[in-house]
This record gives sequence, C-alpha cells and structure tokens, in this order.
Amino acid sequence: MIDEHDISLLHQATRLAVRGHGAVEPNPLVGCVITSKEGTLIGEGFHEKFGEAHAEINALAEAGEGARNGTAYITLEPCNHQGKTPPCSQALIQAGIARVVIGTKDPHDTASGGADFLRREGVDVDIINDELCLELIRPFTHRIKTGLPWVTCKWAQTIDGCIETPENVSQWISCKESLQLVHEERGCVDAIMVGIGTVVHDNPSLTVRNTPKHRTPLRVVIDPNLRTPSTSNILNNEAPTLLVHAEGVDTSSFKHCQLFALPWREGALDFIPLLRLLVNEYDATNVIAEGGATLFQHIFNQNLANELWIFVSPQKSKITPAINMNTLVDSLTTSVLDEQPSGTDTVRRLAVHTHQI
Repeated sequence: MIDEHDISLLHQATRLAVRGHGAVEPNPLVGCVITSKEGTLIGEGFHEKFGEAHAEINALAEAGEGARNGTAYITLEPCNHQGKTPPCSQALIQAGIARVVIGTKDPHDTASGGADFLRREGVDVDIINDELCLELIRPFTHRIKTGLPWVTCKWAQTIDGCIETPENVSQWISCKESLQLVHEERGCVDAIMVGIGTVVHDNPSLTVRNTPKHRTPLRVVIDPNLRTPSTSNILNNEAPTLLVHAEGVDTSSFKHCQLFALPWREGALDFIPLLRLLVNEYDATNVIAEGGATLFQHIFNQNLANELWIFVSPQKSKITPAINMNTLVDSLTTSVLDEQPSGTDTVRRLAVHTHQI
C-alpha cells in the first residue's frame, strides 16, 4: 500500500532528478532514494550525465550493503535493457532490494519492462503515476511520441501585456534576477529560437553568460527572406547558428552560414520540418523560443508550444503593443505549473494543452 511517507520520499527523488537538467538529455531526468529494511534513508542518487551511471546505480553505491531488503523510490521505471549502461532492474535485484516504488512507467519501448522483470524476480513493485514524476519526463516523452523537441516559449512583459520597449529605452523589461534565471536555463537547453525582428531590433547574442554552462545551445533565427545583417551578433563564433528561410529565397550572400529552407503554411513558415531537423540532426530535446510576439503567434497557431515561461514586470507599458501577450495567452488552453517571485518580477510557468502532432 502506498502512503504519504512513500509519496514524500518519491518527491525527494524528483528534487534530486532535476539536478541533471542540461547534462543528461536526451535521456530523461531520473532520481532515486533508497531506505534500509528499517526505513532509514541510506542512499540518494540521480542521473548526472548522459552515458554515465543512472540514478539507481548512484543511489545503490551510496547505500552499500544496507540496501539489502530495503526499498528503492525511483521517479521512472528502471531500465531493463543494455544500453550505454547495464540494466538498472538487474542491479536492483543483485543489491537485494525487496520493494520498489516507481513514479511513472517508462514511455520508451526499448527501455521499459523493468517493473515486470522485478515482479517476476519476487520484488514488491508499486507504480504511482505521480504528477511530479510525469512532469519531469515530459520533454523526453514528447520527443519519443512526436519526434519533436519540447518547445518552451519564454518572454518578458509588462503587467499589461506588452513585450516591446520604446525606442531609445533599455531593451530589458525584466530585472537582473530574472535575466540570471534565463541564462541559467539557456545553459541547459539545445536550441534558442528567435525571429528576424528580434535580431534586427535588439541584435542579441543568444549566448550563455555569467553562469555554468552544461551545453552550448544552437541559435536558430527564423528569417524568411534572409534579412539578417552581416554584422549581427548571432553570426559570431561564440555559438553555432542556423538561419531558417523560405524555400526559393536567394542564399548567395550566406554561403558560409548554416541554412535550412522551410515551406510556407497558412501565411507563415511551417515549423514542423525545422523541429524534426533539430531532433534528428542536432539531437535536441529542449528548445526555447525567445520571441518576438509574431514568432510566438506562429508557434501557437501551429500548436507547437508545450510550455510558457513568462517574466511579468510590475510596470505598465508606455506604448500600445501590436500584439498584446495577455490576450494571446488567453487564447490558449493552459494550466499553471508554477508561479514564483524573481526580484521585482513574477515568473509564471504554464503548460499548454494542444492536440498531439
């Protein structure tokens, strides 16, 4: 029987799992907590780096002989196949674990089956389908089921929904604490996507600064007519850049750039071939779209946004935006994942509910 103590330890494992974000993808985030036969916490671990030991192995190493007849709390079903590392299900058997509490089944056909294997070997197995554990692996699950990366649309706005700043005014709406959060997340994702309007107006670098960097994200510019100025920061050597343009556009001035052509779809470039390219050629799991408002509108119209990450400043805008972000968000079906203060800002994470591609 599952009780509140079990749930508490499983959620402790989820807090461990998130520490692997940016280092383990395209693998899922996984955490594990082990208690002794008497119920004492004796081992903790998480999947720390792609290709290296999984969460269960790290937790078992810390638990040692105390794991025998103990309980393992794991956010994801233990793998049951030989991949870059041996099967974790067999490691749990060899350690003498008597009970395993699993947050959610593994959606990957090749890796799944660990729960059934453990049961056949006489281990008591409970699968909870816990919401926090499901949330941990949503980008992983989405990529498996759709062949597309997880797309998070991130922007800063005034409280009344403006994403733009007046001429000759700082381009930053959010506070320094929020900017730090953005750079920390940039250092954990595979690609950052912006529209050509953002490149022309703000000349961003789209690099990771002032924080540890787990990976260097690909800079993706949606530039239908290839208007990117040759002096743009996104064309420097600090990170790779992919210019995405419409089919049939003259590319002769961009011979030394990475280019990708997309067809038109209902007045906008069709982003699905691009997202599939990011998975298949760049091994992408997480993509952040950083604007502007027109890019977000196209992503929403194509049902490709999975999550919104909104930094809301308490100030009101001094201009009337072409697209009000509050109105745009209201047109979507969303649910709140989290809401926290960040300096003077409020940071909101919203899940976007759309049909599967």
